[in-house]
Amino acid sequence: MKKYLWLPMAAFLFLSCSGGTFPNNPKLVVFIVIDQLQGELFQRIETEFSGGFKWLLDHGIDFRNAHHEHGYPVTGVGHFVLGSGRYPGPAGVLGNSWYNRESKKTVYCVEDSIAKPIGGNGDAMSYRQTDATAIGDWMKQIDPQSKVFTVAGKDRAAVFLGGKNADLAIYYNWDGSFISSDFYADKLPDWLEEYNAKLDFAVYRDSIWDHVAEPEYYEKYGTVDDFYGEVDLFENDPYSPTLPVSLMSKSLDEVNTYIGATPWFDKTVLELADILIKNEDLGKDNHVDLLGVGISTADWIGHNHGPHSHEVLDYYIRLDQYLMKFINQVDLAVGLENVIFILSSDHGAIPLPEYLQSQGIDAGRLNRDVFEEKLARIYEQTNHEIKYKSGGFYYPSDYSDAQKTITLGIIKTELADINAIDKLLTRENIIKLKGNDSFSIRMRNMIHPEKSPDVIMVLKKNYCSKYPLGTTHGSPYDYDTHVPLVFSHINIKPARINRSVATVDIAPTIAKMVGAPIPDEVNGVVLIEVVE
Repeated sequence: MKKYLWLPMAAFLFLSCSGGTFPNNPKLVVFIVIDQLQGELFQRIETEFSGGFKWLLDHGIDFRNAHHEHGYPVTGVGHFVLGSGRYPGPAGVLGNSWYNRESKKTVYCVEDSIAKPIGGNGDAMSYRQTDATAIGDWMKQIDPQSKVFTVAGKDRAAVFLGGKNADLAIYYNWDGSFISSDFYADKLPDWLEEYNAKLDFAVYRDSIWDHVAEPEYYEKYGTVDDFYGEVDLFENDPYSPTLPVSLMSKSLDEVNTYIGATPWFDKTVLELADILIKNEDLGKDNHVDLLGVGISTADWIGHNHGPHSHEVLDYYIRLDQYLMKFINQVDLAVGLENVIFILSSDHGAIPLPEYLQSQGIDAGRLNRDVFEEKLARIYEQTNHEIKYKSGGFYYPSDYSDAQKTITLGIIKTELADINAIDKLLTRENIIKLKGNDSFSIRMRNMIHPEKSPDVIMVLKKNYCSKYPLGTTHGSPYDYDTHVPLVFSHINIKPARINRSVATVDIAPTIAKMVGAPIPDEVNGVVLIEVVE
């Protein structure tokens, strides 16, 4: 790992003026990761918070310039980085999924072909295929009696926050139950089985998701409600991606899936996290415990509507109140003097291209229909021997240099007239990048010397791969990499840190706070503002 870095004297002057310190003997660390919470969005609306976000900021050290320093920021990759403190490329975590040349199939980042699901229908997921370790593993190494639990909507969020030796990683099966796999335990704990038995998202079919704040809030921070470019998920006719909406248009079976497009799902995740703390007695002894909480469906709402929409703006005002209720429950169960909170995100997102265009910015979308036609011609000319997955082209392992040169020429020729594409870089091109600019650094940190694609496609800045509506993420640009990072405790006075930090710094900083060892392969450094 990088060795401990000391900051200039200005940092020490800042520290001497700040009040309060984090406890050197916490009983519980709560790591909250909100999927697709842009740093820009969080800072744009932070003065409107009155609940949990405000509490975390009022009692926290807020790193204003925190970035994921890797070139393909997506959910699986981001949660891996947050949990492990390692850059994803060298560790072999290349995306939510990627193509494996040896098995000739697509691999999902937390799939487990050996394990079986426990607690309901769904897929068994685990940390098995990843060689790295995470903060929970380091805590258990120094104290095997430490408990490590995670709960999230997405399986990859729960798995990567928990690590190899988590007591249980709990995730939603999108079929009405929170489940896990027998990688962790033979069966779900009784309290979770009882919770699932009572869980009924169909009760929300009679609920209306409407504006919760005053009209001025949406006018100040967003667009008009029916801004073109949003996804009309609830199938109103004509096109009207606006509030209010309800689940009434969905069948009883569909509700268990589409609940994830509403704020009510993440309210449930936080309620479940509270139940977990109480039933597993987290923070009740002198062995520090870790709870990872993945607020996953913020991502679904963000993908559909974009960071300037009424839906996203409304969602975060609601989540602010849900978080405050959760923090109050943690206080009752453990006592806030015994708890350290960390808040961050796995990635940001590009604003809707239509919004950027309205601001006079050159922006657009990758036309997927045209791209698929080009892709089909590439496959035909290469005898269907190469594969495209998650922005990259994979050659067969036995391709000669001459075959690679010919194939690269075919790819470049076919894609030359697609305006949204900025660069086509070979894996070797990226490995040889020498610059210390953010693009070069992030691209290098996303590369594995053998497993990565042979050719990686980079879109132009402000161009989106989501088509024809909605938004997404996965680029090396700041709107995708900039995320919040706040370390909070009830005794900490608020402080803002403007220097650049990386999300790989979070895990080693937590380790330093709880006295856990930091593996040599960790890329992050300890954030001195937190530990001194």
